[in-house]
Amino acid sequence: MEYSPDEFTVRPIGVVRSPYRTKNDAPRQGRLAPEVESKIEIFEPFRKGLGNLGEGRYIIVLYWLDQAQRDTLVATPPGTTGEKPVFSTRSPNRPNPIGLCVVEVRDVRDGCITVAGLDAVDRTPVLDIKPYSPGIDCP
Repeated sequence: MEYSPDEFTVRPIGVVRSPYRTKNDAPRQGRLAPEVESKIEIFEPFRKGLGNLGEGRYIIVLYWLDQAQRDTLVATPPGTTGEKPVFSTRSPNRPNPIGLCVVEVRDVRDGCITVAGLDAVDRTPVLDIKPYSPGIDCP
């Protein structure tokens, strides 16, 4: 099969407001700092899509790792030696740097979702939000 690059547009639906100012400030995984709160500010045209998320529920946040390197196909995971193929790691540096984090909803108000356990840097573009369902998302 010959590679044919197709281009498409992804529009952010919001932005992260986080205490992490640089990628070095953020934990490797959101679960390593479950008490840290961030806000996801949903842009006005997409707020109707929030519905009733409700406190205490978990959601999956997909976001664009805009500070990541996009030209690498190998990574060295923390605590290991030697490079591994990037698709077998959780490295943020990858051809399409899409982040994924399961977070707890603490509050939803005025188009802003307060969450706990998000590992994204401040001003990270949010691509999508999906409900977390243990019956579907845990094999």
